[in-house]
Amino acid sequence: MIKSPKVHVVHIIGGLGQGGAETVMYRLLTQSTARFEHTVISLTDAGVFGPRLEQANIEVISLGMSSGRVSWSALKALYRLLKQLRPDVVQTWMYHADLIGGVVARLAGVRHVVWGIRNSGAHLERTSRAVRLSAWLCARLSGLVPAAIVACANDAAERHQKKGYAAAKMQVIPNGYDMARWSSDAATRIKLRAQLGVSLNTPLLGAVARWHPLKDHANLIDAFSKVVQAHSQARLVLVGDGMDSANPELMELLRRHGVEAQVLLLGRRDDIPAVMNALDIHVLSSCAEGFPNVVAEAMAVGAANVVTDVGDAAYIVDAFGWVAPPRDPAALAHSLGEAICALGSPAMAVRLQKGRERVQIEFSLGAMVSRYEGLWAKLAGGRRLLMVVNNPAFIMSHRLPIIQAARTAGYDVHLATMDGPAVASLRALGFTHHVVPMNRSGRNPVKEIYTVYSLWRLFRRLRPAIVHTVTIKPVLYGGIAARLARVPGFVAAISGLGFVFTGAGFKARSLRVVATLLYRVALGHGNSRIIFQNPDDSRLMQKFGAVRESQVVMIRGSGVDMQAWPIEPEPPGPLVALMVSRLLKDKGVEEFVEAARLSQTHPLGVQWKIAGSLDPGNPASISPETLAQWRAEGVVTFLGECDNIAGQYAQSHIAVLASYREGLPKSLIEAAASGRAVVTTDVPGCRDAIVPNETGLLVPVQDAPALAAVVQRLAENKVLRQAMGQAGRRFAERVFDIREVQRLHLETYAVLLARKRHTQPKRIEPRLPESE
Repeated sequence: MIKSPKVHVVHIIGGLGQGGAETVMYRLLTQSTARFEHTVISLTDAGVFGPRLEQANIEVISLGMSSGRVSWSALKALYRLLKQLRPDVVQTWMYHADLIGGVVARLAGVRHVVWGIRNSGAHLERTSRAVRLSAWLCARLSGLVPAAIVACANDAAERHQKKGYAAAKMQVIPNGYDMARWSSDAATRIKLRAQLGVSLNTPLLGAVARWHPLKDHANLIDAFSKVVQAHSQARLVLVGDGMDSANPELMELLRRHGVEAQVLLLGRRDDIPAVMNALDIHVLSSCAEGFPNVVAEAMAVGAANVVTDVGDAAYIVDAFGWVAPPRDPAALAHSLGEAICALGSPAMAVRLQKGRERVQIEFSLGAMVSRYEGLWAKLAGGRRLLMVVNNPAFIMSHRLPIIQAARTAGYDVHLATMDGPAVASLRALGFTHHVVPMNRSGRNPVKEIYTVYSLWRLFRRLRPAIVHTVTIKPVLYGGIAARLARVPGFVAAISGLGFVFTGAGFKARSLRVVATLLYRVALGHGNSRIIFQNPDDSRLMQKFGAVRESQVVMIRGSGVDMQAWPIEPEPPGPLVALMVSRLLKDKGVEEFVEAARLSQTHPLGVQWKIAGSLDPGNPASISPETLAQWRAEGVVTFLGECDNIAGQYAQSHIAVLASYREGLPKSLIEAAASGRAVVTTDVPGCRDAIVPNETGLLVPVQDAPALAAVVQRLAENKVLRQAMGQAGRRFAERVFDIREVQRLHLETYAVLLARKRHTQPKRIEPRLPESE
């Protein structure tokens, strides 16, 4: 496999003490993929996180500046370092480093600088003069210095845009959390409460925040003094720098509100997950925030959350916490009182569970790492991948592991499809999606030409390094547009050939001439690879001159994650023959129904089931009237569209597919992974999905009696059926494992990237197909 060079990212940060930005950077770098190399430059000292980063084999360099001051010698050292390191990307963290690190990096010749905004942008007047000046200068320089600006919160992004930051460069990447570290631990809860002298029945509130005006501890302590009037047994834990008796301002607040005896001061701690586990309710009392890490961390361990409506705090807790206005002790006290009253109730248990699930889905560490690495790879250049498919749901069902692997490998992955419900799911996973005007019928020539134009325009705007097209229309139209737009690399996935290339009649021969011409134009890119799922399709396309042998890549299907796909023993009860397919004539649905009719008198009483739905946009679809008749007849059970195919196979005994021709059917790959014997037709694609007479049996195409007879044979022979199922699982592990499919795709991309500098797309010179 051809390996791409690592992307070198240099991180510049003011210091490496214990803070939110430092924590996020540490998580990000220690979870980064092998595709990236990181160096950290601290403008001050190594602090708390310096040694930890070095233990993770990340180089740390400290420049020794005094906090809040600029040293000319340190600036020169930073300049020399950047000239020596020659990073692909410089990532800076917080205003001071954004300004100093960003400007010095650009002077040192680094083109790709990413600023990191960790401040909400609210109440900057309460910060130091140096912070205010840095933020003001950054706003004025944001159009010149950074290539991109990353804010950790939506609220922060909006505020900074209002302050003059370049909106076009702004994007939001929420913080991510390691759910293995931030998890509920009953033993830790009991142990720490015992150390604190707090019983398990005592409502324990807590705030993890350093002493700082924006954290507004005055608001918290005022609110808590009101809470103890109604809940005298309640206690409050304060954790963070300055949260100890050596802080005279804090002690004065406690004395003034009369809560010295109810407040426990723990100071700075390194065991924050343990502290969070000890709490019943976590409190955020700030008057300004960006993306408060502590809120998501508390949710992850299963603590209730009461927050002020600052930054993205309300967005994080969603409907699973309590939100009060900032700087309003009475409102904060009221919310805390409601949370205390709810402790131990079933409603609270549901709320806490939903909160943890929200963090797991929306704010995982993996999602944050992927988004940062996608940005760095994009800026490093030459690794933008655009996948073009007609239906977004097809990406979710058949190509998601491939684009996830590409993103992990450092590609800036974009997707182009027609619109549909699955678009929201793809965007939620962090992929950039572009809607292309595309329809399935292809009956309006003007609309078809407009689709090609729209793809050409998209390719010209995005300038991808590689365009990967899947399914017939994207392959044809995307291939033509890619050549016109001079896209450096092109991949076409041909998942099956049908009537046009296999039919023998006059209509088929006429259409074959046109189709061959279109394929020759679309697939004639000088730096391209054509992915086939079976050798029959490859040979046929080469025979008609649409594909060169040097272009061919063989990847058998879309793959299955064997580790996640269960293999269950056969269920008890009547034997079930299951076909997973859309209700299309060329999928052999009519033969399946007829075979079920022929099996009605079989003594074992085989049940015939289909998991799949009608496809009204496909001319081969069964009509609703025919489906209604079949349902009324009752010889086949129609399950409709099923999300849990693994569960359906677990409740079946034999997998069936009676298709007329396939690329390599995913349903049979999944059947093999499930350990089920297969009965399928002896046609290209279907026969490639099994080892005949070892993992399954073949029957002639469009032969319902043969289909019925073979299914009955397997129904009667349990030993043969189960042996084939076990052999199928071994075959799937060897051939269809998703990691192998991912590897082959990434290798194909790498080959095209390696050649793109030396190969220019050829001019389009259509050739007529040779006479037959």
